Amino acid sequence: MQNLSKLLFIGLLGSLLLAAGSQAATKEATKAMPNVKSLKQVDTLNKAQIKQLLQAKFPSASIQHIAPSEIDGLYSFVLQGDLYYIANNGKYLLKGQMLDISTPKVRNLSSERMAEIQKKESPMRMAEINKLDESSMVVYKAPNEQHVITIFTDVDCGFCQKLHRERQDYLDLGITLRYLAFPRAGLDSKSADKLRGIWCASDQQTAMTDAKIRNKYRNGNCKTPFKEHMALVRKFGLNGTPGIILENGDLIGGYLPAQVLNRRLNELGNPSTVANK
Repeated sequence: MQNLSKLLFIGLLGSLLLAAGSQAATKEATKAMPNVKSLKQVDTLNKAQIKQLLQAKFPSASIQHIAPSEIDGLYSFVLQGDLYYIANNGKYLLKGQMLDISTPKVRNLSSERMAEIQKKESPMRMAEINKLDESSMVVYKAPNEQHVITIFTDVDCGFCQKLHRERQDYLDLGITLRYLAFPRAGLDSKSADKLRGIWCASDQQTAMTDAKIRNKYRNGNCKTPFKEHMALVRKFGLNGTPGIILENGDLIGGYLPAQVLNRRLNELGNPSTVANK
């Protein structure tokens, strides 16, 4: 009986020590983390608190352009290049189009907001692209060059393949195509290996066409600019390919036919200087 009492006492003491240790560990962990718990207790969060909450929830994501939206109690923000909305109590996250139906013509407020953000970021994108040496790109130069576009591309992207298949349409309109690498599966992926085979080829233009159109891939073992290209992918918040940067830094998130893209470029007027143009 005495032995049983001793065992019960030892067990109770051990439980108390474990509980104390757990509480201490929890306190240390709480100190190291953003104070998200206290944020949840606040009825209304301000812009700085919203940013703190989002960064805690999505630590590896690019979160930008947090601002009050047209609906009271709702903030808009850009996460990895897409527009989202979050309630100012920090509980609810929305993704979708916000429409204003109070006017005779319905307004897409989400599209307007993204256009506004685009205009703010275009000078930055143009400056970053202009820092690149054209030798780090795969270039198809138009004989009668009128415009230059820079395209983040992947080999296995269907619309990248479609754009490349129609490359002569762009070139005939005087649009020079400059490719940067964006292996969407990462730098250690098979897609990256396929792109490496292109950049390391003696004839990069033929290698690009073989890979995208004929599914013929080369092995590559050379130094590539892919890390530099991917740094821009993150900075620009790109999440898909093709990502087309126009001469003024505007971003087109996807494929456009040659005639449509040419009209868009002509509407820019006299573009600012493009790197190595």
